[in-house]
Amino acid sequence: MGAEIERADPSAPHEVEPDRDDSPSRFAHVRIETSEVKAEMAVPSSQTRRLLTTVLDVLVVLGAVLGPALTLKAASAALPTWATAGTIAGQLALLTVVAVIAHRPEHPGRLPS
Repeated sequence: MGAEIERADPSAPHEVEPDRDDSPSRFAHVRIETSEVKAEMAVPSSQTRRLLTTVLDVLVVLGAVLGPALTLKAASAALPTWATAGTIAGQLALLTVVAVIAHRPEHPGRLPS
């Protein structure tokens, strides 16, 4: 899985994906694509934030489980226990910050309805 960011060249011809319909609709389209898997969802525009928050929650849970497990597997026996524990604590703290930021109210100072 990878991501690439390129600057748009204004002189380059605009290429449109052949399978994509660019006509306006009431739905928001979310597409996740890797070399093995392609998933696309269409949800009402009002529910896009909820969908993206759910996807982020799944990624945070996977990170909370797989991050420490992979760290324990990769840590050598010569590495001090406090260093391994600190690395795992840092991973979990970062995931906690991401989850808290994702679940803050849409409008600061106003409670979500």
